[in-house]
Amino acid sequence: MISVIIPNYNGIEHLKQCFDSLRRQTLREFSVIMIDNNSSDDSVKFVSENYSEVKIIRMSSNTGFAKAVNQGIKIAMLDEKTDYIVLLNNDTECDANFLSEMKKGFRDSSTGSVACKMLNFNERNKIDDAGDFIKSKGSPYARGYEETDTGQYDKGEFIFGACAGASAYRKEVFRRAGFFDEDFFAYYEDVDFSFRLQLCGYKCFYNPDAVVYHKRGATTSNRLGFQTMLCERNLVALRIKNYPLSILILNLPVFMLVRIKRYFLFLTKHSSSLFFSALKGYCQGVLKIPKSIGKRREIQRLKTVGNDYIKSILR
Repeated sequence: MISVIIPNYNGIEHLKQCFDSLRRQTLREFSVIMIDNNSSDDSVKFVSENYSEVKIIRMSSNTGFAKAVNQGIKIAMLDEKTDYIVLLNNDTECDANFLSEMKKGFRDSSTGSVACKMLNFNERNKIDDAGDFIKSKGSPYARGYEETDTGQYDKGEFIFGACAGASAYRKEVFRRAGFFDEDFFAYYEDVDFSFRLQLCGYKCFYNPDAVVYHKRGATTSNRLGFQTMLCERNLVALRIKNYPLSILILNLPVFMLVRIKRYFLFLTKHSSSLFFSALKGYCQGVLKIPKSIGKRREIQRLKTVGNDYIKSILR
């Protein structure tokens, strides 16, 4: 059985489309858990009155994406019938075959996660995310973002990782690799987790037949500075925690040069406020390096793949 975990924070305007699309699924053996991050709108009331099949867990504060989905995952794992866990943003609409295709993506026991084709909700011929990757210069990116969908990503294949806005995981990976890093709060926690799964020997399969329509930025469009700060902070931790030492040392000069270039563009092409948000995030990440090193020890202890393999999945 599949357990679908949906984090929500003041997302009432998106919930009807999301939950209605789940009701239209061709695969029927699934349950839904909504983790509400102490919404101040009527999200909880709306779901409880209109979608009685949804289990609602209310958090006492806005804990961010990572802690909310971890709570849902832990609850789902208590059910012995649960084999797979699907994470789904509240601002999505699923194709009717989405869950069945995500399940098909688990090709063998080494497949720990499945990624889907995410399309732009308003322009459905535009790609939102066709799998997550990390550039050779160290920056995470969503493959195909804003490209017109002409079938260029219609091949099923093993990739780096899945965007947690619409992703599936074998239940056992959380027992072995742990959960999403709650210190990230939001942004890059899925890339961080994908890296960890790769280190543990789990692969991610991209199934283009699993389709979701996503309103990218719908829940964060008014918080660009906050988003930038978190991304810069979390990127430092992602690298310290996951990169094998020899690869990390080799790439540190490149990482630094790319950050300098990025901050220069923030200052000259955007705004001083965005620049300072980025710089603040980077400084926070540096201050957290001792904590990241502590996490690194456990992650690297679980590593089962060689450095050549890691190099091969970093583009």
